Amino acid sequence: MQKDSNINNRKEWIDQVMASTQGMQRAVPPDGLYDKVTAQLNNPAKANTMPFPAVKWAAAAAILLVVNIGSVMYASSGTYGSKQNTRSANPIATELQTESTYNY
Repeated sequence: MQKDSNINNRKEWIDQVMASTQGMQRAVPPDGLYDKVTAQLNNPAKANTMPFPAVKWAAAAAILLVVNIGSVMYASSGTYGSKQNTRSANPIATELQTESTYNY
């Protein structure tokens, strides 16, 4: 019995929705729109842009290149790691302080 009332309620709801469209007018396109669309389809403009994935790969390669060049320049300058104490009286002690030793 519950199923029958649900079906009737649905049918009434559908009828109400369909009745609400009474008096509506269809959309009318402007004059010449069809001719304009067909003209553009027959003469497509050639885009001079790169495909989007190629732009992503080019940007990633440029970033990687900049980071690599920067790290090589930083490593070759010798300014990384511990600072050396140039005023030390014992150069061996200075050398030992700049290196990390691990006793496992």
